[in-house]
Amino acid sequence: MARPVEDRAEAILAAARELLLRGGGQDATVDAVAARAGVGKGTVFLYWPTKTRLHDAVVRLEIAALLASLADELRSGVTRLSVGHVVRREIAAVLEVPSLAPQVPGDPGSPVDSDEFPGLALHRIISIMQAHGLVRGVPTAEIVSAFKIVMAGSVIVGLKGPEMREVLLNAAEHLVNATYDRADADPADIAAAMPEVLDALEDAIDQLVEVAAPDRPTSAVLRPRERPATTGV
Repeated sequence: MARPVEDRAEAILAAARELLLRGGGQDATVDAVAARAGVGKGTVFLYWPTKTRLHDAVVRLEIAALLASLADELRSGVTRLSVGHVVRREIAAVLEVPSLAPQVPGDPGSPVDSDEFPGLALHRIISIMQAHGLVRGVPTAEIVSAFKIVMAGSVIVGLKGPEMREVLLNAAEHLVNATYDRADADPADIAAAMPEVLDALEDAIDQLVEVAAPDRPTSAVLRPRERPATTGV
């Protein structure tokens, strides 16, 4: 039985994600994606005209999911708002999906623009944190560059030695905290910055979803989860 039109895009993306990310991508042909999704090959091309476009969509939506998870953890208090904590959380998230690792930190061969992650939201988040006195007074671009360098290096090392991941995560967090986070940050300032930081993350998620499938002929919901009505904490 053919799938309803409203969930074909989700089925295609789920199949592509499984083959491209979880399966390593070796067998991720359009035919294979279509077969796994239970649709015809032409239906895949209806939504994404090329395999590259489909791959780009999978990567962007995976990044959106990582940002959504980070936003939810910040909102609930599981992750504290500091550059070091954010670096730790994102390194750990990327290491959970090894096939995504070469693309997320800004690898030159990535189909995703190197400024999209973490640069898509990070410049804005760092500016917000600086405005509230949560990080040291250094150029935002320097902190973003350091974030990328620490994240990229940590991912490379973490993939080679999974038994060292906890030590690696602690080292990355402590290094960034000591360099850029202000140890004397007022909890009230952290609370004041949080809604703005969450808005920045949610806006980044919206942008990634929009770029992933701008012309999709479907009513399928591709956002990782519904955007919270308010981002206050």
